[in-house]
Amino acid sequence: MTWDDLELLRRIVDAGTLTQAGRALGVDQTTAARRLARIERQLGMTLFDRIGGRLVATPVLAGAMEHLKAMAEAAHRSQAALRHTKAALDGRVRISSLSFVLTHVLAPMVGRLHDAHPLITLDFVSEARNVNFERREADISIRLARPTDEQAIARRLGAVRFRLYRAAGAAHAGAPVVRYDDAFAHLPEMQLLDRLRPKARVVLKSGQLEVLIEAAVALGGELMLPEPVGDGEPRLMRAGDAEAVADRELFLLIHPDRRRADNVAAVVRWIEAAFREHPGLVTGSRPARRG
Repeated sequence: MTWDDLELLRRIVDAGTLTQAGRALGVDQTTAARRLARIERQLGMTLFDRIGGRLVATPVLAGAMEHLKAMAEAAHRSQAALRHTKAALDGRVRISSLSFVLTHVLAPMVGRLHDAHPLITLDFVSEARNVNFERREADISIRLARPTDEQAIARRLGAVRFRLYRAAGAAHAGAPVVRYDDAFAHLPEMQLLDRLRPKARVVLKSGQLEVLIEAAVALGGELMLPEPVGDGEPRLMRAGDAEAVADRELFLLIHPDRRRADNVAAVVRWIEAAFREHPGLVTGSRPARRG
C-alpha cells in the first residue's frame, strides 16, 4: 500500500463514511470508494463492515490500526517538513485550524490580505488535532483550547460564543437534539446543552459541524453551534434564552522560528484584524507568551 492508501484507511475509520473521508482528502466519494476497493482487492480481505449506515473497521483492520496510524503519521510529518521548507522559499504560509474558523472567519477576509500582500499564498488546513510545531507541521494554528505546546508562541484572540440553534420553523416542544461525540461531552457548549435540554432525545452524534447542521435541519432538531456558524446559516434560528451562552477561549499559536518572517508576521496581523472585526466573536487579546 502507498502512504495515500494508509491515510485513506485512517480517514475512513475516523469519519465512518466514504463521503467524509474523501472530503478530508480532497476527493469525491466515488474516488474514495474506488481506492478502498482496490486496497481490499490487493489484500484479499474486507476491511470495513457497514453498520447503521457507517463504515466500521473489521477486527482484522482494527487490530492493525495502531501500526497503520503510526505509519500514516510518519508520512504526514515528512510531508509537513517538506511543505514547511518550500514555504520558506515561496512566501507560502500554512494555517491549521477548525473548519468553521477557516470557512466563516478567515476565508471571507482573504481579499484584504491579497490586496495588501499579493505575493503571499495561504495554505488552509482544516483539522481538529493540535499541530506539532517542533515537527514544523504549520506556521500558524488557531485553536479552541489553551496551548500545551511549549514550543509555540501563543496569543489569546478572544473567545467564540456558542448558542442553542433550532431548525427554522420547527416546533420547540419535544424537538430532538444532535450533538458532539461523547469524547467532547466535557466541553462548555455540551454541558450547557445538557442543562438546557436535560430530557431531549439525542438522535445523532458527530464531531463534524456540517453533519450536525444537516441532521438538525432534516430532523427539525436543535444543536449547539458557534455564533459565526449558526447566525450565518439561514436554515437555522436561535433557540432558548438569549443569555444561555457558552464561551470558549480562542488562541493563536505561531511557530517560534517563523514568527519573525515577514510573510508570517503579515498574516498574523491580518488574522488578528479579522477576529477583531467579526461580529460573532468575543474579542480581547493578551500579550504574547510562551506555552
